[in-house]
Amino acid sequence: MDKKFIISGVKRKTTAVESTYRFFQTIDLIISHLKREADKKIIFALIHTAPTLRSLLIATAVVHLYHYMGIKVQESLELNKFTFDSTKELELKEKKILIEEVDSFLKTSFELEGGIFNNIIDLENLFLTLLIEERTGNLQQTQRVKKINDIETQIESKLLNIISKFPSFYFYDFIGDLIGLSDIIKREILEEGAGLKSTSIEMEKKLEREDKEDKYIEVSTLNHLIERMQKQFEFKSYKELQVQTMPIRMIKKRILEHEFNKFPISVPGLRSYLEGNNLKKRIIKSIESAFKENINYEQFEEKILSELKSELIKQFKTNPNDFIYFLQSLYESSFEDIIFLINKRGIKDTLHLINVDYELVENVKKNMIRYNIKEQDLIALNDKKKNLINLTKKTLCNLKFPFLENIIAKLGNFTEFNLLKILYRNDVELEELWKILENRLGFSINDLREFVRKKQIIDKIFFQDLGLSNYSQIILLNDFDKILNDLVKDLFYFILSKILRQLSRIIELYGIISNDKALFISALKRAGKTIDIEDWAQIKLEELSIERLIKRQNELVVVFNANNQVFLVNGFILSRLTNTSLEESIFELKNEDSYIYKEILPLKLKADLISPISYCIAYDLIKRFESFKEVEKEKVFIATEAEKKIEKDKKIEIRKIQKENTLNWIERKITSTLMGINRPGLNPRQFYWQKKDTKIATEQIIIHSRLEGGCFNRFCEFYHFAVEKINSHMVNMNLPNYDRIISDISAIIDRILSERLGHAPNSVEIDQMLDGERYEIAKEIAKKIGVLLDDAVYLKFKKKPKK
Repeated sequence: MDKKFIISGVKRKTTAVESTYRFFQTIDLIISHLKREADKKIIFALIHTAPTLRSLLIATAVVHLYHYMGIKVQESLELNKFTFDSTKELELKEKKILIEEVDSFLKTSFELEGGIFNNIIDLENLFLTLLIEERTGNLQQTQRVKKINDIETQIESKLLNIISKFPSFYFYDFIGDLIGLSDIIKREILEEGAGLKSTSIEMEKKLEREDKEDKYIEVSTLNHLIERMQKQFEFKSYKELQVQTMPIRMIKKRILEHEFNKFPISVPGLRSYLEGNNLKKRIIKSIESAFKENINYEQFEEKILSELKSELIKQFKTNPNDFIYFLQSLYESSFEDIIFLINKRGIKDTLHLINVDYELVENVKKNMIRYNIKEQDLIALNDKKKNLINLTKKTLCNLKFPFLENIIAKLGNFTEFNLLKILYRNDVELEELWKILENRLGFSINDLREFVRKKQIIDKIFFQDLGLSNYSQIILLNDFDKILNDLVKDLFYFILSKILRQLSRIIELYGIISNDKALFISALKRAGKTIDIEDWAQIKLEELSIERLIKRQNELVVVFNANNQVFLVNGFILSRLTNTSLEESIFELKNEDSYIYKEILPLKLKADLISPISYCIAYDLIKRFESFKEVEKEKVFIATEAEKKIEKDKKIEIRKIQKENTLNWIERKITSTLMGINRPGLNPRQFYWQKKDTKIATEQIIIHSRLEGGCFNRFCEFYHFAVEKINSHMVNMNLPNYDRIISDISAIIDRILSERLGHAPNSVEIDQMLDGERYEIAKEIAKKIGVLLDDAVYLKFKKKPKK
């Protein structure tokens, strides 16, 4: 049996985690729309005036919500009946509603996230400055203690400022980033998500457990951050932090421990980190300015990329380790992550970038063009299996020595065999050698000569004159523009991502509740199938659904900073459950009778009496959702019935048209035949019934027989119609009456069907005749009509007056 090679479970899981961590988070999905030209067109179409960066990012989020997540705020059961223009109008209307919603949720989040990012950099710079002074020997112990105390004061001040002025989630983000907890939690979530998920889980378990955490990574990370930080730093709620000092002290201590241990040991490395932090601050400042003023996005992006390029090129003048530290600072990543990133971008050895500038890159490109050197040549020179010189030498080594000795003797004055010395000679004695080499190697001697020429040019121009180290470096510098562009774009989007966390959470909340909606629908179906003795199962499913909604209320209160906004939080949930706008859902909650008091009193919800996180409102939402599904089901039923009626009317109309069409041909045939016979000079034989007429008439009779009303009646109807049409032209002709027609058709049917049935068929058996039998009956009727029409032609021709 063949041996099968499979990826081990550990390797498969690790690969899945790495891929997800780097490329498939919500923030990266948002940014990906700014990279795609097709998506950019849709985004800019939503913004009629010159955009600010804020409006552009909101439009990007809406494109993701509408086109990629399928979020609707005005669904219609009759969408398939809309014209193209009305469909586009509805789409634009829905997107505008989503823009308003996302904008209202965001508030000043971009600016606040930029402020948090700057606070983190400022604190890191305090640690970096202290460590640089300490490691250069410029800091005495007393000074060190004082500086650490100053840093502690700064940390405490920033913490208290955030607690008093910022929404709670910024505090968790701030601490999570400072102590590296956010990244730890994300990796844990992604590792768990990369594992194989169970495909068959009971409905109760589905309602109890949180699913797809890796898909909704930012909300999930925040949930875990809150839970873990409350446990580690011993506080029960965000309000406690405003009155208790112990958690703040514990947090402060943890920050000091983490920050003192996360930076490099070398002083140049610390300085590289400091430079990276300062560059990030400048880029964030440019981004913050773009939130307030109209921009041309392409020019805005190009300006930032240009600044990043010049800074990276400056860093090429340092040593490789310091360059890696600089990138670690910019990307806030580990050494391994940075190596992965630069390898992905084509940089296999950082030494190849040291002391590189645009002048050197231009010289490399010019000389490659001048001497017609392609990247494939460099790859071949760098690969022993593709290097023509190596292949030739290897072949020469395998030739018999006496043969080579004989050639050397013929050449004379030759003490050794040197391939490069004889390669360009055209001696007659060498022709046999060149032919042998060409046959064995599969390329011509001229190809080898050209390859050697290029190698000698590369050795002289690139290695000696330009001081390059190897072929890989030449390849890298030839692709330098692309590599640098990719690096700085990665870097720009990473820095931009630092202020997109809240936008990502808002997007994810749309998805989370839409995902819950699918669970609730399944739970309702399951509950509807329970029998009387299983009423407890229905109640259990309802209770689990309510508990799940309470979890959503908790998340929304935190993310929307909505501790006292009962209608905002629960209106958002209702809007996602019913595919309506937030405004409509809030209006419904405020103005329609609550299901809490149903069958007791017609009362509305009172915001001042109920918390946003409430079992009562969760119950109310579930009941509204049940009612919505019932109404939706009724609408679907009505729409389906209307569709059925339309289809039925269409079929009636089609049958009417079919009936008329099946009789059209025989009417035209009879009329044209009996009127045409009167034209002078015509041979009457050309009007007689032909085989093709029998074939066409048979097909028409078969179609006519399949119309409603029974095939026997339809056969008779067709035959009678043909007889009546002949009679209208030949009034005195002896033609069968209707009783005779019925008798003739009955005889034909009885004879043909009896062969199979063994007895005269009844009416049911006639209607259930086989297709072959239907064909034979129709054919005989067609022939009968043909005989009658031929008789009519003959009689009419005989009566025709002669000249």
